Amino acid sequence: MKRVGIYTHNFRFYHEVVNVLKSWRIKSVSIDDLDHLPSDVSIILSSNKDEKIREQQIRTDSATEAVRVAIPFLLGKEKFSKVIIGIDPGPKPGIAVLGDDVLLEAFEVPSIEALVQSIRTIAAGYRYISFSIKIGHGDIPNRDSIIFKLKAAGMVPEIVDETNTSQPHKIHDNAVSAARIARGSTSYPDPKIQNYRRRDILELEFVTLQKAITA
Repeated sequence: MKRVGIYTHNFRFYHEVVNVLKSWRIKSVSIDDLDHLPSDVSIILSSNKDEKIREQQIRTDSATEAVRVAIPFLLGKEKFSKVIIGIDPGPKPGIAVLGDDVLLEAFEVPSIEALVQSIRTIAAGYRYISFSIKIGHGDIPNRDSIIFKLKAAGMVPEIVDETNTSQPHKIHDNAVSAARIARGSTSYPDPKIQNYRRRDILELEFVTLQKAITA
């Protein structure tokens, strides 16, 4: 499995980026000896104040942005051909991000305002050739409010059929529904999971980032 290298003299940035990488289950290694870089390190993350040490190095003070820019390198590319954001509309919307059919993120936000801000940072954080947003057709009041706010932010989503994306209802999860909306398919295996967790369903249905990195 490829790792992300961390080279920085910024103590705060180091701990922030380590925590973000852990939350995404991406392995990392601290770079101390510049003459002996590990062979499994495809990209190095540093803060803006750190010196440039190699071509494949990302320098930014945002840990989350650094990780988002680094992800394509873990998959053998510098940028994605296509990034799709799926939205499950509601008072607590679900968001999911697909990069070249790999599920990169899936989470729920507490409000429509938080959703718009999240999409702004996602759009700015990843590197890609094309970018699109898909939103489910249900929950019309919240859906229309989301569309209005996205358009005001310069982003126009496509309304898509979200029928069956919340099935089965006993394990309904807004983030899972958003991932299905982004994928554009409501066909999925019947989960045979005793203790349901969001991660279990996503791992069952999608090519997740962890699967793609280890493939």
